[in-house]
This record gives sequence, structure tokens and C-alpha cells, in this order.
Amino acid sequence: MTDTDPGDEMNPLPYDTHRFDDSVRFITALTKATEQYGGHSHDIGITVQRVIKVLGLKGEILAVPNTMIIALWQDDMHPQTIHIATTRGTNYDMARLGKLRDLIEEVEAGRISPANGLIRIREIEHAPSIYDNHLKALAYFLAGMSFGVLLGISWLDVFIGGILGIIAFGIELLFMRFSRVEYARELLIAALVAFLAAIMGVLLPGLHPLTVTVCALSIYIPGFGLTIAPREIILGDTLSGIIYFMNALFVALKLLLGAVLGLGIAQHIFPMAVTEPLPGINPVFAWVFIPLLLVSLGILYGVLPKNLWLIIVCGWLVWAGVLAGNTLGFWQGTFLGAIILAFYARIAAPMFKIPLSTILLPVVLMLVPGLAFIQSLYMFNTGEVIAGVGAVSHEFVIIFAIICGIFVGDILGSLKGIKRKG
Repeated sequence: MTDTDPGDEMNPLPYDTHRFDDSVRFITALTKATEQYGGHSHDIGITVQRVIKVLGLKGEILAVPNTMIIALWQDDMHPQTIHIATTRGTNYDMARLGKLRDLIEEVEAGRISPANGLIRIREIEHAPSIYDNHLKALAYFLAGMSFGVLLGISWLDVFIGGILGIIAFGIELLFMRFSRVEYARELLIAALVAFLAAIMGVLLPGLHPLTVTVCALSIYIPGFGLTIAPREIILGDTLSGIIYFMNALFVALKLLLGAVLGLGIAQHIFPMAVTEPLPGINPVFAWVFIPLLLVSLGILYGVLPKNLWLIIVCGWLVWAGVLAGNTLGFWQGTFLGAIILAFYARIAAPMFKIPLSTILLPVVLMLVPGLAFIQSLYMFNTGEVIAGVGAVSHEFVIIFAIICGIFVGDILGSLKGIKRKG
């Protein structure tokens, strides 16, 4: 906490311009960094308001994805400052987010000044990623394979899905050099991957091009955005929630359009004969590949190696809940799995001093309907309108079940935390 000299209301303290400016710069940098690495506008607002109070300031924050307006002042007699902070987009990194969490605790305890805190934020920003591109390429391969195992497709589809995942990563690295294609990145990646999948479908009888495309693109499915958007709205940040939802929906539509274009172009050039799909994988293998899927996602989201076991345990519990709930109906499994996920994350985060997103980000992908949703929309492109409408409504029910489950699990986890403190 900021040190102050003794004073009273009749003899106010002299205004410390340097300390105020340092605090403003620190709070602004902290807000931008937290948004960049972790998202969650509502939680950012609560955290930064707590820091503002600790530093002896007053302030108001309007935080929405990629944009924040921060107003700070010391009292009514001193000048106020308003800062508009913008970020290009969220780049989830749980290791950096964890360091910011530790920094906030030090500032709140008074062990570090705002000026030194600003230096720490810059060091966190410029620190190298804990995982290099070789490990990230491996993560894309494992994610593509593991997601396919959860879908119950054939071993051939699983392997090709992993190979195309590596190719997707290579295409992404290439497009990162060209800022002009940033907004069409997912569309172009999906189109190229789907095109290659269709070509492989010609060369490898029994391969399902759409299925392996979804496996390769599983990393890009905006599961986190779709689940946190309703939470933001429920907590009162309506604008933030709408933006999260629209961003996630826009990414999903780009993936869909890219997949349809890629498959359509390839099938027009290389007509494919309809073949019987290969036998699916025994569901027992899902228990083996769940850790591989979650470790790969942990690598891509910058989860520290020492915390990977937490998301693996959560993944097994969630999968058990999904299987148990599926015996009751098509949406009950995802609903129960979402409750377990949110409850586990709410309990484990404070216990192991990690950001909540460390668990939510990787595991939520297990619940989001990837293949089924794209298949249902793909039916519209092939003229199966009635079947497509029924399938789409089915998938929206599942998404709503995930949202409700996350909300219920979050409440239950919060109540459990309150009882523990009591």
C-alpha cells in the first residue's frame, strides 16, 4: 500500500504529483496487460478497482473487450486523468497472467511501488514464451488427434486430423507476417485446411474430409468466448457480454465459411466417390487421449508445466460427468460436465493460487459441439434444409446447457469458497 505521512482534514497532505502519475501509468498498464492475457472484462474491473483503492486513489473503469476507459483522481481538489487503453486482441497466456496476479498481491501488500510495478509489467511483457514453436506445433498435432478420438472417428481420420493440425499451425505462422489478412486469418486457414482434407479424401478411401477438417481446426473453436459472454451479461456487463458473443460467433462463421469454401472448391476440381467410413475408435481410448488434448491446449494457452495436472484431473472429471449425463438425454451430459468444470475451477483457482482461466480455457473445449455444429450448418449448403434446421436447434440447446451449467457450477463453487472462509 502507498505510504503516507501523518495529516488531518484541517491540514491536508501536499499533493504528490509524481506518485499520482506513477500510479496512473501502473494502473493503465496493468489493465491492458490483464485484458491481453486473460480476457474477462468483469473480473478485470473488479481487480483493478481493488488496486486503485489500495493505492489511495479513486476511479471508474469501463472495460469491454479490446477497449478500456479509465478515469482516475485523488480527491475533488486535484486534477483528474482519463485514459483510453486499447489492445488488438486477447492473446491468452496463463503464465504471464499468473505473474500479474502475483504482482497485484505484492502491490496490495505494500511490498512494491507503482513505479517498480510498471517495470515488472514490462518485464512480463517482454519475457520469452515458456513454450517455443516446436512444442506448439506438437500441441496442434496432439489436439487434432485427441479431439478426433473424443468424436469417435476412425484411426485414419484421427491421424490425418493431427497432420492437418500441424499444417494449420504452419499456415498461421505464415499469415502472422501479413497484418492485412489478420481479420480473415481463421477463414483462410479453414479454407486451406479443408481443401487439403478434401484432396486427401480422394487419395485415401474412407477418409471423412469434413471430420478431419474440424479436428485440425479444433484449436480455433471459440468455446471460451461462447461461455463467458452470458456470464458477463448476467453479472451486469451487458455490453462486454454482447461483444464477447459477437466476436466468438464471427470466428465460428469464418471457420464455417472457410471450411465450406475449401471443401467445395476441392470437390469441384476433384470429384470424390462416396465411400463407407472406416470403423470408429473404441470409446475407452478417450480416457487416454484426454490428457494429451488438455496438455496440448495447456501449451497453447501458456499454462505452467506444474499446473498441467490440474487441468488433466478436471478433464477426466468433466468427461465422466458428460458420459453419466448422456444416459439421460442429449443435453444433460454437457450440462453436468459444465457444472463440474465451473465448480472445480472455482475451488482449485484460489487453492493453488492460479487464474480461473487456467482451468476454464483448456477444458471447456471438451464441451463445445465442434463437428456436429459444422456438420449441421454444412447441410444447408448441400440443400438438406430441414435436417439442417433440426441439427442446428439441437446444437444450440447444447450450447445453452453449457452456459447454464457454467453458471450453476460457478455459484456452487462460490458458495463452497464462502463456507471455507467462514
